[in-house]
Amino acid sequence: MYRMRDLLNLAAREEAAELRLEAGRPPVMLLRGKSQMIDGVLLTSDEVAELFRSIATEEQRRELDQCGDLCFIFVADNSARFSITAVLQGQHLSLTAKNLGR
Repeated sequence: MYRMRDLLNLAAREEAAELRLEAGRPPVMLLRGKSQMIDGVLLTSDEVAELFRSIATEEQRRELDQCGDLCFIFVADNSARFSITAVLQGQHLSLTAKNLGR
């Protein structure tokens, strides 16, 4: 299974504009205007939810449950800053992490 901090650190290292996580698809980085899969392993809904929980505070988790979407700033281990957007569509969560340091 993926670790969110590892995915964000990879996105920062590669200078990706975005990291996209969605159930039924592999993690994708937007590099120089083109989508690039990190590998071919498809994410499950539970994995996307766990990746979100690994970086979100309890308050952010509650807000997502109440509102269905959420945006917050997260600073990765290497000090890279990301704008995280989480959207609940039914039972499925999708995450987009925009790299603010590019």
